[in-house]
Amino acid sequence: MEFATLLHDTVFCALDCETTGLNPIIDRIVSIGIIRFTLDSVIDTFYTLVNPLKPIPPHVTRLHGITADMVQKAPVITELFDTIEQYTSNAYCVIHNPRFDISFIDSAYHQHDKNTPDLKAFDTVHLARKTFKQLPSYNLGNLCNFFGITINAHHALSDAQGSMEIFKKVIDKLNAHTWCIRDLERYHGGIISAYSLGIKSTHIPADSRIPLGYRITIHYKDAQGNILERSILPQRYFIMGRNNYIQAYCYLRNEIRYFNTARILAVY
Repeated sequence: MEFATLLHDTVFCALDCETTGLNPIIDRIVSIGIIRFTLDSVIDTFYTLVNPLKPIPPHVTRLHGITADMVQKAPVITELFDTIEQYTSNAYCVIHNPRFDISFIDSAYHQHDKNTPDLKAFDTVHLARKTFKQLPSYNLGNLCNFFGITINAHHALSDAQGSMEIFKKVIDKLNAHTWCIRDLERYHGGIISAYSLGIKSTHIPADSRIPLGYRITIHYKDAQGNILERSILPQRYFIMGRNNYIQAYCYLRNEIRYFNTARILAVY
């Protein structure tokens, strides 16, 4: 992708994910919607439910309407890697708050020892806030209402469409059809990438109490404040933002789990 390419000649990719929660380390994608488009037309669209292989909390289901029964026969995320790469290749992503969606995609790739696609994104929240100043709210639903864009909120493909339409409104307002990607990057303040947001492996111990490759027992405080005892086999250290995590095999769950080291109270 060339920075000198005119926006009119550029392929974009609007993308949205619905998930089991807000933490890309422990939560999973349950649906994904992608629209590959130019400023003039839609090239292709893709939507699917995704089996997260873990429960969907009731309060999250109330938000996006996706239940465990709905995803039971859906593909798991590894079956979608080729499709994600196909739709995002040689395109600039257009995402409403891309830090959320890209972090989940990046986490999914890391959890399966795969290299994350070279995603580069423009944030429609930031673009709308900079272009249409003094609006009361810049969340996707309110922006779509302001512009008269009809969406089904928290449906991944519909939200992706909303992001695409808001992006086009920004380009129209700026009269930026003759801009190149470099111009838009400068206006945006840089491009958001998977690398800048993603999970970074490290060989530096995230917690000196926890050796890799040895079975240990930990006391762990979960997000609800419950103190749990788990027997685990630590495999890898991760850094995500300001938090350190341990990837470990959990003998109780019989699966790979992720533990925030700040929540590990004791190690035996």
